[in-house]
Amino acid sequence: MKDFLKYILSACFLVCISIPATRADAPATVVFEAGDDGYKIFRIPAIVRAANGDLLAFCEARQGGDASEIDLVLKRSSDDGKTWGKIEVVQESDDFLSLYADKDREMSIGNPAPVVDQMDSDHPGRLWLPFTLENDRVFVTYSDDSGKTWSKRREITKDVKKEEWGWYANGPVHSIQLQRAPYRGRFVIPSNHRLGSDGEDLGALGAHAILSDDHGKTWRIGALDETYEDGLNANETTVVELKDGSLYFNTRDQHGEAPGTRGESWSTDGGESFDSRDSDWKAFRPIEGVLDLPVVQGALLRVSESLILLSGPDENGPSGEGRSDMRIRYSTDEAKTWQDGPIIHTGPVAYSDMALLSEGSVGLLFEAGSPSQKSAYQRIVFSAISSIAVEVIH
Repeated sequence: MKDFLKYILSACFLVCISIPATRADAPATVVFEAGDDGYKIFRIPAIVRAANGDLLAFCEARQGGDASEIDLVLKRSSDDGKTWGKIEVVQESDDFLSLYADKDREMSIGNPAPVVDQMDSDHPGRLWLPFTLENDRVFVTYSDDSGKTWSKRREITKDVKKEEWGWYANGPVHSIQLQRAPYRGRFVIPSNHRLGSDGEDLGALGAHAILSDDHGKTWRIGALDETYEDGLNANETTVVELKDGSLYFNTRDQHGEAPGTRGESWSTDGGESFDSRDSDWKAFRPIEGVLDLPVVQGALLRVSESLILLSGPDENGPSGEGRSDMRIRYSTDEAKTWQDGPIIHTGPVAYSDMALLSEGSVGLLFEAGSPSQKSAYQRIVFSAISSIAVEVIH
């Protein structure tokens, strides 16, 4: 056991392995609180480190549920999440009313999937933000000053959405830019869709990826899951690049008949296609065991050459079944196997995202509530995890 711990300590050079996996609630800073700034609720977090080092916490600022009036907002931290600035509106829902005949409708802007372009010599550090309108139309905008101002939005729906698709979402989670040849520089935006019309949240579910090979000038559909009747209802998806240049996708299974609540897939062509690596499954295969999230979104993050993390609630945590107990899972073998890390928050939790901090630790942004409130949507909080907890159990 000591030899194994020594191996992990040497392999995961950015993260110290020290805390027992059973319980390690980390101090949390409230970033968004329900009722603040004129909004009833804040949901669907995504986080990215901008080129200037600021952490940008995006979310949907809502007046109600999934289909209510929703603005896309952010808050900024210049000290690795210790403090957060005032709310900044990135996309105002009323600005989209001109696209519709009904000027009184409530517009929903959401599903942020930010990515920083580290390889555009003409626009170093340009921050791209794909997002959706009414879970039906897809837009992008970019910022050349780390999210302080934004370009005029550009609609890319015709390039990234098939006619037979209705409801549509990016992420919601950070996107990635590939670091390894032969697809170095490519943006990969994990996304999902449903068969239907007009953005209705009905119909069969499938996952797909949006790709750009020219620093956001053009966008297209890459990998596509059209196995709508295989029993695994691929939904909200997250992605990480592996050391060999292949991609690992992990998806929420939206109440499919397949075992467990998650699916996984790989891509050896830079996100052009999905490969389940299982003859019984075409696009995604079921994954059980340690990845015992309830039916919910999750987030992947590569921390070092030898460590990948996945965040999400724990269906078997101390609070019991459902969306509660935010846990970090980890893999030291390129997502082949997973182990439990610490519980970061005990009590109601839901969506999450992660980013590397400047000193090499990990920042976790997630929806949370106290056990007494019994709601995971009371606030969005941030925890800096300076020591990822694992315990090797034989």
